[in-house]
Formats: sequence, C-alpha cells, structure tokens
Amino acid sequence: MKGLIRGAVLATTIALAAGTAGAEEMVAKFSTHWGPQHPASVQAIKFIDRVNERLKGKLRIDVFPAGQLFGIREIMGALASGSVELGAVVGIVSFPPINRNYNVTAFPGYFSSFEEQRGFFETDPKGKEVWNDIRPRTRTAVLAYNPVGPAAIYSSASKLETVFSMAGLKARVLTNADRARWDALDVGKMVSMPTREVYTGLQNGTIDTVSTVPGAIKAYSWWEHLNAVQLPWISFADAYIMANQAWMDRLPEDVRQVLAEEGARLSKEATADIMQASNAVHEEFAAEHGATISVLEGAELAKLRALEAEKVEPLLAEEVDADVFAALKAYAARN
Repeated sequence: MKGLIRGAVLATTIALAAGTAGAEEMVAKFSTHWGPQHPASVQAIKFIDRVNERLKGKLRIDVFPAGQLFGIREIMGALASGSVELGAVVGIVSFPPINRNYNVTAFPGYFSSFEEQRGFFETDPKGKEVWNDIRPRTRTAVLAYNPVGPAAIYSSASKLETVFSMAGLKARVLTNADRARWDALDVGKMVSMPTREVYTGLQNGTIDTVSTVPGAIKAYSWWEHLNAVQLPWISFADAYIMANQAWMDRLPEDVRQVLAEEGARLSKEATADIMQASNAVHEEFAAEHGATISVLEGAELAKLRALEAEKVEPLLAEEVDADVFAALKAYAARN
C-alpha cells in the first residue's frame, strides 16, 4: 500500500511539473535590418508590442533591429532554416532568388499603389502561381504586409533635374532591377552594396547615388550625404513580417489566432501610413538638409517614360517568364 501511495504522489508531482513547464512563456526572436526611425520599423514594433501584450505569459517576442542578427540579404535564409522565428523581409530583395517572377514589382509604370501591386499576386492566375510558390519553397508564413515605401532616386553628386542627370555617377546596386535602370540611365559605375555599408559608401565617395525609399535615407542617416531626390516614384517596395512555418505549426491555436489578428491590423495601418510618412520625410529632407526635390513633368516625364519602355523594360523582361510578363501587361491594362 505504501508503495502505491508513493507511486501516486510521484505521478502527481510529475504531472504538476509537466503542467508548469507547459505553461512557461515561449520566447521568439524577431530580426530586422531596419533602423529604429524607419517607418516600417515603427510599424513592426507596434505589431510586436501588441502581440506581447495580448500573449503575456504565453509568448514573448524579442526584437533585434538594425541587422543585429541578419541583414536584408540574409533574413530569408535565416527564416527558412529556423535560425530565427520571425523576420522583416523586403520582397524585391528576398523573393526573386526563389521565384524570379516576383521581379514584376520592379517594372516601372505598371502599378500605381501597393494595393494594386498586391492585387496581381492575389487575383491574377499567373500572379497567384508566383505568390503561392514562394512560401512553401522557403517553409515560411506571411503574417503581415509592412511596406517599406515607394522608391525614388537620390544623389549627392547631381540635382537630378533631368532624365539623364545620372550619367557618369556612381550608383549603389541592391537588386537586378537596379542594374536595369542604371544601365538605361547611363551611370558611370555600379557598386553592389548591402544596406549596412551604404552610409560609409556615401561618406567616402564609393557611391553617390542610390535607389531607395524615403524611410531609409532618414533611418540610416544617409541624408547627411545626399542632397537631391528625383520623382515620380519608380516602384512600390513591399515588405512582409514573416515567420518560420515549422515554428508557427507548433504554436497553440489561440497564439496563432492573435498573430493573425494583429498581422491583419498591421497590414491595414502600415499600408495606409506609408505614403504619408514617405512624403513627410521628403519635406524634412528639403527643410532641414536643403535638399532639391525634382519632379519630372511634361516633356521631361515623357522622355523618362519613353526611356523606360525602350531600355528598362526589355532588360527587366529578361528577369521574368514570358507568360508572366504577358499576364502583368494584361493586368495593368485592366486597372
């Protein structure tokens, strides 16, 4: 009898210990290359804070900003391998190596907003094929849209007042889409450079021109060495809060539900805010740094559009499949 009692007590103790262990707060890492002042970073932190508040005692997400864990070109591999649970992914940087047809987002003039661009991947049959191919191949899940902003061209060596203001300049390259545009605009030198090296590159003159989003020139202090921007916007750089799929699958249903709800909230708020935030950066760029903001209009804009059609688009067309390019053109005509 004493043996049975001891066994029952031991079993109860083990059960209680297991229950306590099961109730322990899970901890996950969120990696982003964005600096804290970047509009996308501000929105991402709101998302993390809300999730942490709602899931207190169940899940805590620790944030590692400014490339502390992984850079802009490294995060996709880190998510796929499970080296980090969550991360900020910029589509045009991370997705083309997985499915080159994501390069449709770099075609100038085909999309006029983030919503229109997303619509291609959500509603067009060919676009859906592209989108539905990326996540399974990388074993990742998209929790939210968190756009980094519309992209423009910035320089420290030219006021960028005409289409051919970039002739002979030294331009930073991040993607193949950059190469296509710089080649058409006859820049003097292209320099491949990750985000963390751009400030030094501008400072020492290795580069003097970048294609990027307004939030980046402020968040990374690039505007200390830039003095001009050229509009109109050349593309809409979408980004995503993503998670390792295996990690997501192990989470309790109520935790996944909170992540989904807050992800939907982030998508709505971040998309609504990004254009206003981008314009505000340009206003500050001009007011506090004396920057020249050149907006190509009339004959000069027509010249740019003709150049894009004649030189940029054929180079970008080599980066996507012919049937996807045809679907893009049909989609744009419908919109």
